[in-house]
Amino acid sequence: MKMKRIAAAVSSISLSAMMMLCAMPMSASAANTYTPIHGGEVTFEKYLVLKKEATVPNVDFNFSAAPIEDSEVLEATGQTLAVMKGPAGIKFKAGTDVTVSGTGDSEAEAAFKSADSAKAETEKGTKSINFTTADTSDEKFAEKEITLDLSGVSFPEPGVYRYKITEADTDHAGITNDADQVRYLDVFVKSVSKTVGSVTQDSLEIDGYFIHTGNAAPKAGTPDNSKKSTGFSNSFGSNNLEFSKEVRGNQGSKDKYFKFTVQLTNADSLNVDDNDKFTLTGEWDKEPAKNSATVYTAADMKAANNTESVTYAQLKAGYDFYLQSGQNIQIQGIPQGLGYVITEQQEDYDPSVTMDSTGDTKTGDKTGEGTAIAGVKDGESFSVTDTLLKSDAGADFVNERAGTIPTGVITTVAGSAGIVLLGAAGIAGAVYAKKKKDEDED
Repeated sequence: MKMKRIAAAVSSISLSAMMMLCAMPMSASAANTYTPIHGGEVTFEKYLVLKKEATVPNVDFNFSAAPIEDSEVLEATGQTLAVMKGPAGIKFKAGTDVTVSGTGDSEAEAAFKSADSAKAETEKGTKSINFTTADTSDEKFAEKEITLDLSGVSFPEPGVYRYKITEADTDHAGITNDADQVRYLDVFVKSVSKTVGSVTQDSLEIDGYFIHTGNAAPKAGTPDNSKKSTGFSNSFGSNNLEFSKEVRGNQGSKDKYFKFTVQLTNADSLNVDDNDKFTLTGEWDKEPAKNSATVYTAADMKAANNTESVTYAQLKAGYDFYLQSGQNIQIQGIPQGLGYVITEQQEDYDPSVTMDSTGDTKTGDKTGEGTAIAGVKDGESFSVTDTLLKSDAGADFVNERAGTIPTGVITTVAGSAGIVLLGAAGIAGAVYAKKKKDEDED
């Protein structure tokens, strides 16, 4: 009886001990088969699409990177893999025209500049760029490379780890943000077995990185590249503004230079960098020569005309140009949202203007149109104003100067000479006739 009690006690102690062992956490060496692995570097690109004749604006684009939210974690299904929240530590890496900031360098700024070159649309290749027209010859794109650094991230287990990359809104005039301002980065970590001698060890490897749109789970066993993305694509909308000069009338001088002042207006106070550059094309004299018909000095005209581009700061203040009849200038790449005033300094000519645009015939703003664009004479100036340039546009300025000649006045050299010759011929004929008569009488 005593032995039975001892056996029961031993059995009870053994069961309690087993339960305690099961309840106790396993040691680190027993629980963790893998040594955590660190990530590497991943790059994506920022694209800016613009018209082929426009200059790249001075504009910054800002990004942040972080693990996905708890609500974005996805469970595995029969067709998809589980998606886990990426461990902390992802950061940006400074690079060419890319600066980093924020806690742990979790924010980046990519700076585009007027001096940046751009590539033709046909050089797009497999890049994820959204062009605004179907024509492959009317646009180009500039790009910046941005690098994510995961060397400080520790991945403890095999699986799919996800991060979110977000682009902030940009308020520069003419910029349209990417329709989807979020990209996701998946880090694929796999388990591999390596045999060294007679010992087989399990370890972790980075199987790859995948940047994509949408938060869908990866398909199990079947690669899906339909949502793959190489970066963010924004566009810069701009318009061209042309003005020309024509002189008419029998008293109008084709040699005379006329002074124009072009000013860009910004009624909605949009963000435009003072150093944004606008290219000039057309036909005009870079070094106008002073002549008797022109009231401006050669030095002033050369200082204004001898350029191939102007800045927003210059046009904001009002920039002068000097044109003769038959000449024209086009200002290219004016950001959408801006307006303009073109003013001609008047002299003793009758001014008029014809607007050359099918998509921009009225003044107005972003919400509605106002009155028709027309020339206005005010004292010694004649101008056209458009508060919101909506498309490529042109203003053809005409100056007419004509004189009325009194009737009954001999007006041509040819006519006077003809009368003189006719009189001379009459006198000569009379002399010849008299001489002939005298000879006959003899």
